[in-house]
Amino acid sequence: MPTMPFIAIVGRPNVGKSSLLNALTGKRISIVQDMPGVTRDRVSIPLWVNGRFVELVDTGGYGFVDPTQLTENIHEQIEIAMGRADLVLFIVDCQDGLTTADEEIAALLRRKGIKTVLVANKADGPNTDVVLGDFARLGLGTPIGVSALRGRNLELILAAIEKDVDLSDAPTEMPLPQMMLAIVGKRNAGKSTLVNAIAGLYQGDPNRVIVSEIPGTTRDSIDVRVEKDGKTLIVIDTAGVRKKRRMVTNDIEFYSYHRAQRSIRRADVVMMLVDGTDPVSEPDKKLAKYIADQFKPVLIVVSKWDLTLKKLKETRKEVADGTVDDAKVMEEFREYLDEELKHIKYAPIAFITAKDGRNVQAVVDEAQFLFKQTNMRLTTGQLNRVVRQILTEKQPSTPSGRKARIYYATQTGVAPPTIVLFVNNTKYFDEAYQRFMINRFRELLPYAEVPISLILRGKPTRKAGVSLDEASDEQIEKIVKHGAGEGMGQETDGESESEIPDELS
Repeated sequence: MPTMPFIAIVGRPNVGKSSLLNALTGKRISIVQDMPGVTRDRVSIPLWVNGRFVELVDTGGYGFVDPTQLTENIHEQIEIAMGRADLVLFIVDCQDGLTTADEEIAALLRRKGIKTVLVANKADGPNTDVVLGDFARLGLGTPIGVSALRGRNLELILAAIEKDVDLSDAPTEMPLPQMMLAIVGKRNAGKSTLVNAIAGLYQGDPNRVIVSEIPGTTRDSIDVRVEKDGKTLIVIDTAGVRKKRRMVTNDIEFYSYHRAQRSIRRADVVMMLVDGTDPVSEPDKKLAKYIADQFKPVLIVVSKWDLTLKKLKETRKEVADGTVDDAKVMEEFREYLDEELKHIKYAPIAFITAKDGRNVQAVVDEAQFLFKQTNMRLTTGQLNRVVRQILTEKQPSTPSGRKARIYYATQTGVAPPTIVLFVNNTKYFDEAYQRFMINRFRELLPYAEVPISLILRGKPTRKAGVSLDEASDEQIEKIVKHGAGEGMGQETDGESESEIPDELS
């Protein structure tokens, strides 16, 4: 795919850079809050400009002194964005007027010879014209007065991009990503380090996001587009999860937490990072439950494996010669995680040292395999043979002594694989038996490591004179969509079976 022209949004803190990115794209990409220093990383998204795509990038506030000692990291991200930019949108604030910080940024842009469009945001007050005249003194041309909040004059920015950037080789379409991969975990688990390792491996950008030992470094969910084997993947870096009771509703971390949850919901596959040097914590367990509740394929990635082994060498008495059996320790760790993260016990487990790039390609390959697994579709014949086998192994026990019957099984969806069972009475199939069936499905079907959605429906009636054993696949689909019941726990009181073949019981 042709490379997208790179458009960087820069400016001092709190001038509305993130609001402008959101307004131009029509999406809530960057977190917007009325305080400086909210944005730290480069937040990017494709922007449609007259039939072509450019990459629009939000940056942190230039000159902001971060109280958590990330000032140098934030400035490094801004410098990277400016260095790559085909065009800079330099944002100033009409309400504040011309400031010394604006003059310093303008001087820097002129010194570097970066092509710049001056954008005066919040240009909706009575003294706008006077203020715009003041900004012209920056020597960067006539400013464009806009209001990101009200959507005023945004089309002038698009026109300026089209005028000042060569779009002839820009892509005319954006291929849909083959896979959306969300990287989640508690704070300081190594998520950003892994994102940088992936970006460095496939994109040549090993400093894509800020990495720091300071908890809560990542705030936004950052989409990083990479190309692997001719396919587009989007890797989503997310804010670290901590105990929810420590957040308040107006806290940046509160918004970051919900962005992380949204990233899980829109992902095809999730990598859940677990810090190998720390015990599994309450946030880890709650995160695992949320992933399971969303029916997302998940790869548990044990990070900082080099430090974990080093710690074992220092603490284990049985390691007399200073060596550790990697395979043995990994197996012990797998058993430990199976016990602690019961909601995703089916998930595969990998061990990495992201800062050295160790096993990074392997975990991306494994994520793609999970994506393939969760999107696999079986024929009704394959599925019904497996259901028949499960019934011969173990029958549901019913309180009334009536026989539980499964008339038919069909797969109605993928991602997650969704299996619908038509039964005579859903009450006869309790949660314990459903768990048994799902576990056997994992053993007998090609869904060993992904969540499976099992739906019980009351028995369908004959449709248009066609019974289930006579129906085509298309007719079966119609019966599934329009037949009795609408999901898990739907019941049927009738016991008459004259209209339905006793196919599986």
